[in-house]
Amino acid sequence: MVIFTEAPYIAALKEEFLTNRCSSCFKSSRNKCSNCRIIVYCNDQCRINDQIYHKFECEYYKNKSEKLKFEETVIARMVLRVIIRLNLDGGQPSIDLCSNLPDRIHRRSWFDLIGHRDEIPYSGRHWNLWLKTINQIKLLVQDQFDNIDLLEIFGKILINRFRVAFHENPFNERISIGWAIYLTVSCFNHSCQPDLLQCSYDINMRLKFNDSNRTIPETTVEFNKLTVSYRHQNDFRLKNPSSYVPTRKQRRNFINFFFFNCHCIYCSNDLRNRYAESSTNRLCNQCGDFLVLEKNFNDSMNSILVCLGRNKCSQYDKILDRINISCIDNTEETIEICEDKLSNIEQLLHPQSILLLQQREKVFFAYQKLLNENNLNKNQLTNYINRAIQLGELLMKQYDIHLQHSSIYPKIFLTDLANLCESVGKEDQAKQLYLKALHLWRQDYQAHIDYKDFYLKL
Repeated sequence: MVIFTEAPYIAALKEEFLTNRCSSCFKSSRNKCSNCRIIVYCNDQCRINDQIYHKFECEYYKNKSEKLKFEETVIARMVLRVIIRLNLDGGQPSIDLCSNLPDRIHRRSWFDLIGHRDEIPYSGRHWNLWLKTINQIKLLVQDQFDNIDLLEIFGKILINRFRVAFHENPFNERISIGWAIYLTVSCFNHSCQPDLLQCSYDINMRLKFNDSNRTIPETTVEFNKLTVSYRHQNDFRLKNPSSYVPTRKQRRNFINFFFFNCHCIYCSNDLRNRYAESSTNRLCNQCGDFLVLEKNFNDSMNSILVCLGRNKCSQYDKILDRINISCIDNTEETIEICEDKLSNIEQLLHPQSILLLQQREKVFFAYQKLLNENNLNKNQLTNYINRAIQLGELLMKQYDIHLQHSSIYPKIFLTDLANLCESVGKEDQAKQLYLKALHLWRQDYQAHIDYKDFYLKL
């Protein structure tokens, strides 16, 4: 059940969607701007709504060379939109952007957002993106806004933006098509175990409580303490060395990018997390606890095994062994190499370790990629599907362990696994997976997306 909805203060499409998504509401469209022949709208009202922004972009797209026409400029265009909105409303929207939110809760303005302006120059990643963005702004509007602190605006956008993603149907992942600033939602900090879940199906942000028994707090102070997840949602497929399960590496990435730490139940106990992530089958000969696999920063060819002293062991933090083991790195490795690496890792790591789960995720999605290439013979196809199912079943067991208290169970993974089972005649197993996935989709999106494909399967 959605508890409240917020319309964006500003939003901008990614470049690749400019020719097939309405620049105002983000719905599919083909009605091109008659001048630039790039930007499209679904109706005259959307064209009127977007005109205050597009008049600055129109000539830019009209005159842009074919080679550079779709170079990504979404952050620069968001900066431009913010400047225009600030000139119109001074950062305080004239209408309430929130629906179903009691009046007692304070609506935030643009000036309530934190942009970490002073930290950006000291972060190479942020600074390089800023230099690229400022050059794109110059191309868009020349020197029209030289008297504005663009770095402040850039920082607020970068730190507070939310991805806008649409569903065409639940058998496909959400399509990430742009970014938006939601002023009031931006007050919420990240948590790997969030109070609020995103259940958006259009350009508006929709949130519901993880616990259906909870209600909106009585005060703004308590409301602002609620949390959301800034991680990828559970209805995206993994396309990079990531995981559906929170890890310490992802936490470090949050600190480096958002300049804050997470204090959820997953992140607050570092010792527990180190064991959960990389415990091995090897035991400490002093205390009998599991040894933990750690990266050796002095020797990239070898990892080290240590006892972390959970049982007050005298060998705490001593290097008890060095071991040569290679993880799957998501390069263009053959499936045989991936399987060989996974076999070695499985012999060393504890069956419940998150590092093992991550390696299995990578191999599972490597099989998914192969199965989509349509150049396999019948035997290869059958063998690959059965192996992917085997990995999927192992992953489900690990998800049930590590995500048992989580609100972010990977439901897109369930539909993928169900499709594989169905393709080799495992109808009963497929049906159970479809039912579980359908339950999760309905929890998040109720009747706002079409479930007919699920009903056909069931």
